[in-house]
Amino acid sequence: MAIVDTGSFTRAAERVNKTQSAVSMHIRRLEEQLGRPLFVKHGRGVRLSDDGERLVDFAREMLRIEASALMQVGQKGLAGHVRLGIPDDYAEPFLPAIMEGFARKHPLVEVSVICEGSLALAERVRNHELDIALVTDCAAIHHVEVVREEPLVWVAHPRFVIPRGEPLPLALGAVTCQWRQVTEAALREAGRDFRITLVSNNFSAIEPMISTRLAMTVLPLGAVREGMKVFGPADGLPDLPESRMGLVFAPPPSSEAMALAEMVRAGVAVHDRTMAKALG
Repeated sequence: MAIVDTGSFTRAAERVNKTQSAVSMHIRRLEEQLGRPLFVKHGRGVRLSDDGERLVDFAREMLRIEASALMQVGQKGLAGHVRLGIPDDYAEPFLPAIMEGFARKHPLVEVSVICEGSLALAERVRNHELDIALVTDCAAIHHVEVVREEPLVWVAHPRFVIPRGEPLPLALGAVTCQWRQVTEAALREAGRDFRITLVSNNFSAIEPMISTRLAMTVLPLGAVREGMKVFGPADGLPDLPESRMGLVFAPPPSSEAMALAEMVRAGVAVHDRTMAKALG
């Protein structure tokens, strides 16, 4: 797994504290057992072959099962440190329930939280700077465990007036943000002019644009805050695609990371029930 994450036999050897020759020999023996190559050259490094891609999914699942088993057997004494990444769009609606449940069940585990965009969080996980991350750009990230799907919706201040005959003012993430990409594509397909008034991957920077009625944005339905109104086709805006939320782990996942993942899944379920009750 270290070779997959680093794209290099040399960097993988450094990560697992072995010589490059030992790592190469281990892979060569595995390839001989399977009778097919697992890696192919890619630039200065390597990437998985088609057969390697199939095998790595099994390997990740085996690591998760091992970590889950260890967690279930020894979770009463679980202690240590776990690093969680979460987009700030989701921090406010989901993090309180996640942390409340986790702290109650595992009071001796210290949790560090970083809020960034999904692609940046996934990169941190690959570099082992995070143990687990909740991400939303699932289509652009490999090996994601999808835990939630919901509509992406237009949101603005309840008294926001959609301009007629003028470009729609929008506050969105950077050009790499999947939500921005699908939003712009939907508007272009509908023939609706728009202009970007603010760019930020942090919702704390976008929110003032909403509260002052200077722009609209898009959010998954479950991330809509109080004081915001959902707009849609009845307001002359195109439908947006579904948004997916998922988990990514740094291999091998620790018992603390698996325990936190369990609480993330539970927190998502609690949020869904709360949303359903609020919507009637």
